[in-house]
Parts: sequence; structure tokens; C-alpha cells
Amino acid sequence: MGANLVKAAWDGLIAGVLGLRDIVIIVLPLMVLIELAKDSGIMERITARFNGVAGFLKVSEEAVLPLVVGLGIGFSYGSGVIIGAAKEGELTLKDRYAINIFLSICHSIFEDTLLLVAVGASLFWLVASRLVLAVLATLLFGRLPITTSSRMLETGVTPDAS
Repeated sequence: MGANLVKAAWDGLIAGVLGLRDIVIIVLPLMVLIELAKDSGIMERITARFNGVAGFLKVSEEAVLPLVVGLGIGFSYGSGVIIGAAKEGELTLKDRYAINIFLSICHSIFEDTLLLVAVGASLFWLVASRLVLAVLATLLFGRLPITTSSRMLETGVTPDAS
């Protein structure tokens, strides 16, 4: 039994390292491409098309890029973009909460949806229900006051200037 436990732990460690490698292989080039697109002005043109969504969801225009990336490729791979934008100070605390609420409900819209459609789920109902619920939850959240606890401040979360 002890040998099986060690083998299982080893297999888990190897699977975790390989998963981390796969994430790095995808996230690192994605981050480089995004930085190049920001420097060349391409990103401004792309995100400008989604500024109406930012206004509708009551988030800043800086929240559009992490929202679109997370919506398209999900949390695992989009987390690098979300964390990068948060660390660069581009996102307010409210933006960070809104992105997480929206993407908790409606992330990886293409991959998840295609997997479920492949086993017989309705494409329309999957996409529509996730989008509507995510928008409603994000709008409802936007009406709530955001406070920063002392515990959050200890971990480096900064309150919004406004």
C-alpha cells in the first residue's frame, strides 16, 4: 500500500508539473503578443470595439482586455492577463471584482460550450444562459459598495482612489 501511495503522489507531481508547463507554453507567448499589441496600438483598436460593453457592465475600459481574454480562453490561460493588468495598476478594485464575478459564471465560452454541445447540449441555451446570468450578476454587484478590509491591505490589495 505504501508503494502505491508514493507512486500516486509521484504521478500527481508529474501531472502537475506537466500542466504547469502547458500553461507557461500558452500564457507566456500570449503575454508577449499582448504587450506587442499594446506597444503597436493594435490593442487599443481591438479593445475600443468593446468599450460599450465596459460602459454597460459599469467597469473601466482597462477591464475590457482581461474580460475578453478570460471570456475567450478561460481563467487558466487568461489569468496571466488578468494578474498582469491588476499588477500594472490598470484595474480598480471594483474592476477586479467585476471581472472575477463575470468570468466565474461565463469563462472559456468557446471551449466549454463546444465540449457540452458535443455531448448534446443546446448551443443557444448554453451561451445565452451563461451570458445573461454573468451580465446580471455583474450589474447587481456593481450596485454594491466595495470596501477594503485590513486583511486585504495586508496582502497587497490597494483601495481605489475614488
